[in-house]
Amino acid sequence: MSAEPILPSLTPPAWEDIFGNANPVEVEIGPGKGAFLLAAAQSTPEHNFFGVEFSRRRVYRIKELIEREQPGNVLALAADIGCVLNTLIRPESVTVFHLYFPDPWWKRRHHRRRLFRGDFCVALTRALVPGGKILIATDVQTYFVEMVKQLEAVPELAQFPWQRDQRNRNGKLILTDFERQFMDAGKPIYYAGFRKKA
Repeated sequence: MSAEPILPSLTPPAWEDIFGNANPVEVEIGPGKGAFLLAAAQSTPEHNFFGVEFSRRRVYRIKELIEREQPGNVLALAADIGCVLNTLIRPESVTVFHLYFPDPWWKRRHHRRRLFRGDFCVALTRALVPGGKILIATDVQTYFVEMVKQLEAVPELAQFPWQRDQRNRNGKLILTDFERQFMDAGKPIYYAGFRKKA
């Protein structure tokens, strides 16, 4: 009878090893072209920013911007966030998760592709430091209601009133590309914040 192979336990890397410092880490899920990610990193140099984007093409674009702008506190990874949450991000290590305008996948048969399903909110919460925040924004009211409902179901989280408040060095609001388009078009945008209980 042959013994089962013993697989080594894999420990996710510490953020200090990734960024070279112990600054707080903010993660943007689905940064798109990187407008918010880069601007937030430049306006908050005392924090590190990590973008996780499924589209490899968009990550190449973000990396080009990083190389051009030279902020030393931002990285982007082309990957599935579900996999990253379960393998790369240590528990209680993220200060803020930014989730802005996730794809609503309108057709019912595509709903399984949505971010907010299964234990996604539990995984986010597990990765947050005590007092850490999850900030969400969308222009789709029905999806907003569903996201809030799933986050409210996590006992460790408490909702708090939040509107867009991140500003650049000139005092202007830092917006995503979608957000700017929707505001210019006069479309309503729905915002919510959740904080992990200390």
